[in-house]
Amino acid sequence: MKKVVIVDDEYIVVNGIKAMIAREKMDFVVTGSACDGIEGLKVIIEQQPDLVISDIRMPGMDGLALIEEARAYLPNTIFVIISGYQEFEYARKALSLGVRGYIDKPITMAKVRETLQMANELIEKRQNRQSDVLKKEYQNVSGQLMNLIIERKSEGYVPLIDQALDLLKQMAPELEDYKEECYKLICLGFGMFYEHRQEKKEEQHFPSHNNIVRLPSTSEVDNVVHELFKSMFHKLHAENLGNMHTTIKKLLEYIDENYHRDIGLAEIADQFEMNPAYLSILFKEQVGMSYIKYLTKVRMDHAKRLLLEGYKVGEVSEMVGYSNYRYFCDIFKKHEGQTPNEYKGIVRKK
Repeated sequence: MKKVVIVDDEYIVVNGIKAMIAREKMDFVVTGSACDGIEGLKVIIEQQPDLVISDIRMPGMDGLALIEEARAYLPNTIFVIISGYQEFEYARKALSLGVRGYIDKPITMAKVRETLQMANELIEKRQNRQSDVLKKEYQNVSGQLMNLIIERKSEGYVPLIDQALDLLKQMAPELEDYKEECYKLICLGFGMFYEHRQEKKEEQHFPSHNNIVRLPSTSEVDNVVHELFKSMFHKLHAENLGNMHTTIKKLLEYIDENYHRDIGLAEIADQFEMNPAYLSILFKEQVGMSYIKYLTKVRMDHAKRLLLEGYKVGEVSEMVGYSNYRYFCDIFKKHEGQTPNEYKGIVRKK
């Protein structure tokens, strides 16, 4: 139901419009009313209506001042004013404030009906525009998620799933509709997963529709969607490791054992008897990031563990391969979004 607030200093006018709106049965319901502009503003902010019908002349705060104040809080609300014959020019000025129409006195069923029809058309057009925007955003986000699966990348999927679910909640606010849309997303993901696997003859297992539709809340649906995609991407990660170039596997082991040393790509290329340029390309292709980014990630992971174990920042800097304390702090903040000391402080409070 679309919400309406009526503001008029004549009690009989307020009740009359209420009765007319109820008789029209056009999916509008009066959820609040007031007899002056000051009280009207409070009611409008509280109710957040789709439509406000307000008199122009009222004590305390007139209709134009009310609309100007209210629009700052509710820019999408439709405002219609009530005006007498002598106030026609005054009413025309209201158009500059975004007023969508006016009802001239005497108020009749036909005039109220025309106002409701106008408001209904505006609301439907706005909803259609918003729906089109949401659909485009969702197609973009879900497309990025599917591309990760197609390209067999096992990182970066969590924020995309969060974005997709947020958009689906707006597109399908009813729980049952939301479940169906989430199930479509799950099936699309698993379809892409099986289609782009190397073992095409493997039996395909899709999540059960019943296991989704029986869930009692959006939060539980969200959890299941995240867990299903998590299992899929974990499997992708395991397969990627299984298919990884033998040299890169040995290189990752070497980095994990020697991250605390000053090991450059040229040194490693000599160690594995490979051309440095080719090794750099192969590493990024197989691991999904450059050698330097991977080495930094390994060092930061170890640094966080050591900080949690109580080591001082200067000690940790040396232990993970940074002889320059300030440089280590700069790298840590860039990678983690906070300094080592801030990280230690936050962790202690948890």
